[in-house]
Amino acid sequence: HRKAALEALPEDQRLIGEHLVRSGLPGLREAIAAQNTIAAGVGEPEIPADLLLNLAERIQPRLRTAEWHDRAEAALAGIGDVDLRDLRSVVVAAETAARTDETRALAEKIREGLTTRVDREHGQWLHEVTSTLKDGRIVRALRLSSRPPKAGAPLPTPVLEQLAAAASASLTSEISQDRWATVLDAVALSPVHQRVVPEGLPTEPGDALLEVVRRVSMNVPDIAAAFGVEPKAPRRSRRPSRPASS
Repeated sequence: HRKAALEALPEDQRLIGEHLVRSGLPGLREAIAAQNTIAAGVGEPEIPADLLLNLAERIQPRLRTAEWHDRAEAALAGIGDVDLRDLRSVVVAAETAARTDETRALAEKIREGLTTRVDREHGQWLHEVTSTLKDGRIVRALRLSSRPPKAGAPLPTPVLEQLAAAASASLTSEISQDRWATVLDAVALSPVHQRVVPEGLPTEPGDALLEVVRRVSMNVPDIAAAFGVEPKAPRRSRRPSRPASS
């Protein structure tokens, strides 16, 4: 569809269309500015930037629709396998790109397919969390619980309670500190991070464990407090400042 849209442009507009496809209006603006700089250097007349940019703004919606049409057809063909984030981005882009009856109908098919896919994967996710929990693989269950395919659809309360109880029972003074840190890291990102109460703490927590406690302290403030750690947001690494120009 994109190729057809470019070929449908008058020949004197095709180069503009190709620039738009490659780099959008900002890229076209930069290309015009660069060309005008060269023209000024050799004493030639400059390209009328405003005229070309106004023309580009009229061309762009058709090209955007054509590009979306290509993406949408590919998404529909692979509706069962395409990454959910890619499917969602196609649906969101349809709000501005689906401008014809054909493309609006295509967008609706993708929305329906996305809903069906998310519902199916949510059921599979819920089953995997519960079965993993039953198998005693608590870290795996915690990590799975933090990645629901359907946004805003939490685990059922009984599963949350079982997950919190299993995590609490796995955090004892008897396990290695490496294991304690691994479980704590998984707890911190899970939906039960505020429900977990460890059964025991290491007698002499080492630096590596304390570093994990400090890093996740905002998510598990009560556990952090039990280690004597005040909850703080982790420091962001700063980019090195550029030397001042002389």
